[in-house]
Amino acid sequence: MQNNNQYKTTYNEVNECSARGACSISPAIVALEELSLSFLQQIAYYMLKLEECGANNKNIKLEITQIIASMVSVNEFSENQLYSIILKEYYILQETLRIYSDICQKQNLPRKLLNRQIKFNEKTNLSKAIALGEKIFFAKYQKTSTKQKNMVSILVIILKSVSLNLIKLNDFGKFHNNTFHELLETLNLFNSKNIDSENLISQIDKLSKLDNELQHEISKQLISTFGEISKVKVSHSTRKGKAILVSGNNFFDLMAILEDTKDKDIDIYTHSNLLITHALSHFQKFDHLKGHYGDTTENCILDFATFPGAILLTKNSRGNSEYFYRGRLFSNDYIVPDGVIKLSDNNYDEVIESALNAKGFSKGKIKNDTNLGFNKDEILNQFENICKRVNNGEIRRLYIVGFDAHSEVQKEYFKELFSKLKDDEFVISFSYESFKDNVLTVNVGNYVPIAMSVLKLLFDKLAITDNRITFFFTTCDVMTISGIIRLKNLDAKNIYMNECAPTSVNPSVYTTLCETYNIKTTTTPENDLKNIRV
Repeated sequence: MQNNNQYKTTYNEVNECSARGACSISPAIVALEELSLSFLQQIAYYMLKLEECGANNKNIKLEITQIIASMVSVNEFSENQLYSIILKEYYILQETLRIYSDICQKQNLPRKLLNRQIKFNEKTNLSKAIALGEKIFFAKYQKTSTKQKNMVSILVIILKSVSLNLIKLNDFGKFHNNTFHELLETLNLFNSKNIDSENLISQIDKLSKLDNELQHEISKQLISTFGEISKVKVSHSTRKGKAILVSGNNFFDLMAILEDTKDKDIDIYTHSNLLITHALSHFQKFDHLKGHYGDTTENCILDFATFPGAILLTKNSRGNSEYFYRGRLFSNDYIVPDGVIKLSDNNYDEVIESALNAKGFSKGKIKNDTNLGFNKDEILNQFENICKRVNNGEIRRLYIVGFDAHSEVQKEYFKELFSKLKDDEFVISFSYESFKDNVLTVNVGNYVPIAMSVLKLLFDKLAITDNRITFFFTTCDVMTISGIIRLKNLDAKNIYMNECAPTSVNPSVYTTLCETYNIKTTTTPENDLKNIRV
């Protein structure tokens, strides 16, 4: 059995940032992100002024939302990529200011300009942009406490999650204007000279609630568009032949490439969060959708390096890319990582041609299948039974385990935790499986909106405030953090979270997050269970 230090040692040896050789975000990227946020804050001010004048521009709304959403992967960007985003923001700011000035002139209204100028124009080069970002960063934080600075960082994390989900919802032809307005209000908050911690926490809580509503709406749209979820076995095996790997989060991109290749001798494999598509009825009609490739989602370097065909990074992907993949990776995303070929007009001809020219799988490889999905009527009956057993005292503690972090140390953690369960304890797991009678696994492929809809079925029958319920989270993405904050605001009592890698969340920010929202960090199964059972 491992002690706490051994768990942490193992984690440091196998976590993704160590594997990639970079466990922090470079100062230059931090400076450029600060400059980017500064432009967004100014744009927000003038867009709110335009709203007051009755003006509305959906294209600019989408552009702003997409820029913020793309910042989810800021640690994957090169300096030049971030600089190109900043240039876009600069032009959007100039256009927004021009429209505002024209309306004020036509309506004979006084212009209320923001008393804040950045000495930047189209001729400002990258090194000067970095210097500007550094200057903004230090001016902004030199008189700010560490806790307040960290609360700002947490608010930015929630902003990214909301923006990402707004963009996902927009893919279904829906856009929440009220949520976008709140996003603008949040950005405009930073234009004030003084922001107290209470305002920051209030805005974080408000946005996490809106984010939760977006998740539920995405889940409804997903089922409505791509069919009901069923219980299936997903193959992780491969077979001889040409192939395309589709990675990321966008279901429409996967559907499009499936349609474009249905009459060609090319097999399609999913990757990352597209695992859930195998449980959706509309995807099951494609015979050439063969299975899911790889065992990881966040660390895809090995998967990409070993896949012998073309790779499509769908919109809103968060995957890594390296230069040695050049010529095999494609994307139609808003921001395309270095070494990836940008597609235009949702045309996948280059992807198909690359797949046909690649060597493909010379022979197949047999691997174990994954149990995925659920039957809604069955899960409702199971939840009904669990709630009855909780209410009559037969189940004294209920543990809810989040997504699979695809870490060996986490697998061992939960394997040991499950082995130490008492007869009057029960686990609902969205990731790690067990054949024990008191463990129910509901694998939704790490897809947050579907998990949220499943949890809603449970908490329609059981009070989320029940002190006998404990949540375990192992991932540190923006949506997980937003979800944890929402749970705490709903007065969920016991939440444990795996310590985040520095590339995901700055350690100081993580500490503030845990202290502010009373989140406990996992140690060892034995120690954590001991504390829970007190």
